[in-house]
Amino acid sequence: MPPMMINAGPKAKFRKGSIKKLWSYFSKYKLVIFVAVIISIIAGGLSAVSIYLYGLLYDWLTEKMTQAGQNSSLVQGFSAFIYTCIGLLFSYLLSNIFNWLATVFIMKSAERGTYHLRTSIFRKLHKLPIKFFDQTPSGDIISRTANDVDNISSFIAQYIGNCIFWMCSIISIGLLMFLTNWALSLIILCIYPLVALINTFIIKKLKPYFVKQQKSLGDLNGFAEEYISGTRIISLFQMEEKTKINFDKLNEKLTKNSIVANGIANVMMPLNMFFNNLSFVLLSAWGMTFILNGWIDKDWGVLNIENNITLLVMFTMFARNLTNPLNQLISTMGQFMLCMASADRIFQILEQEEEKDPAHAIKLNKEKIIGKVEAKKMDFSYVPKKPILKNINFIATPGTITALVGPTGAGKTTIVNLITKFYDINAGDLLIDDKPIKNINRTSLRENITMVLQDTYLFGTSIYENIRYGRLDATKKEIINAAKLANCHDFIMKLPRGYDTILSDNGDNLSQGQRQLLAIARAFLAGSKIVILDEATSSIDTKTEIQIQLAMEKLIKNRTTFMIAHRLSTIKNADNILVINHGQIVEHGKHKQLISRKGFYYDLYMSQFRGNQI
Repeated sequence: MPPMMINAGPKAKFRKGSIKKLWSYFSKYKLVIFVAVIISIIAGGLSAVSIYLYGLLYDWLTEKMTQAGQNSSLVQGFSAFIYTCIGLLFSYLLSNIFNWLATVFIMKSAERGTYHLRTSIFRKLHKLPIKFFDQTPSGDIISRTANDVDNISSFIAQYIGNCIFWMCSIISIGLLMFLTNWALSLIILCIYPLVALINTFIIKKLKPYFVKQQKSLGDLNGFAEEYISGTRIISLFQMEEKTKINFDKLNEKLTKNSIVANGIANVMMPLNMFFNNLSFVLLSAWGMTFILNGWIDKDWGVLNIENNITLLVMFTMFARNLTNPLNQLISTMGQFMLCMASADRIFQILEQEEEKDPAHAIKLNKEKIIGKVEAKKMDFSYVPKKPILKNINFIATPGTITALVGPTGAGKTTIVNLITKFYDINAGDLLIDDKPIKNINRTSLRENITMVLQDTYLFGTSIYENIRYGRLDATKKEIINAAKLANCHDFIMKLPRGYDTILSDNGDNLSQGQRQLLAIARAFLAGSKIVILDEATSSIDTKTEIQIQLAMEKLIKNRTTFMIAHRLSTIKNADNILVINHGQIVEHGKHKQLISRKGFYYDLYMSQFRGNQI
């Protein structure tokens, strides 16, 4: 098999265009987002106005305290004080209300956009070729479709609305600062270009670590999924200790990557706090020096503040309220990096090459298909220059059984994968009813092929629904009839709820034989002309094996049947046995013919039944 398809590349870095691609899922709600931005601008403006009003209150109190020292009345102008207080209260209240409304709008847009993203991923997975799933750990796919989508959803829903408000607050406060006094504004802002450069440098360093963190999480999830699936085998071979060691290694790798990523991200907050405090010191020292020496005129602004001390206090508040949203923005950079790393991983799936049929692909008619399958000089390889199948030739016709035998890895399952068009042949021809399979529509082809695998998969729903999976438009009568043909109706009726019995994960509350009988019932219901059987009687008691064999005999009647044989005793009656070794058909014929030749098939058979009657 080729290496895993999803690869972040030798250098962990963000892929270009992820933000633009991500926006395409949320742009459907751009009107709502636009309204949220307008509301955030208003909220940010009100936040800035509240600072100015607080400065006016401070100016009024300073003036009245001075007048009080001169035995002047404090009552004079008190109505202005009341009105300013009311204005301050309403500005705070409205700012918070508008900020809440904007956050709600953004949250709703985020959830709807995330809904479309999840839908796209799920539909994409349906369009991907089987080789993608063969080559990609299922735990990593689950991590991308669950954890990574949740990271994006959480960031957008929880932070984007606040980020818009914080940015609007920064712009509003900065504008009001310049309107009040541009010279003091320059003192505050002179430090921020340095802050921006330092933060840009840190963010650049952060990117690869968050990509590594998410990849490590995917690896850990893949290992956990494998552990859960193989719990019985792990216990049977007493591999718990080795499993713990492997888990600890993956867990340690994830922890180290997370510590580095979050450690660097957490440096940003104290570093910016230092620069914020530095700006306060500069403002206090330089501002007071410039004001007392008359180097800064209090009239250097549209909004005049008469008292110099009030002007300095107001700018201290401006600085504090400017740096607070700025710090909040910077504190979200870690989450932003995580969001972008997750977006990269998701788009690596969404950009995978899909299964494609030719523009004028032939659709097989289920009523007219005969079921003839023919291979002519067929070659195939999973990896270039490493052939798996070489010069495969055979003809399978309706009413015949073609058995595929050979050692493990010989290519038996690969031939089945080519017949079902899970993979495309590299050279030669594979014909269905004399039509090249490369020109046949995949969906219509698979509608005419039924597979009964050795490892039967059942869904966590009712027996009725599991059988109906063979043909969704089937009536209950047809489903029951299929169950009777498959010899499973009797045991179903003995269950507490009959056909409405809910199966556990993969039908673990049934025996292996019962699961295989349900799979055969599903195949009967599908009514396909081509049947593929991966020997389904291994590890089954004799009575159940007889039931399965009888059901299979009815299933394959008048159909083109391929049987992957693990126990050669089950294929004695096959019409054509293809003996495969190292990707080539080394022998073919009926059982007695092959035994009489005493070739490769004879050796295989004797290795299983040495000493028994042939």
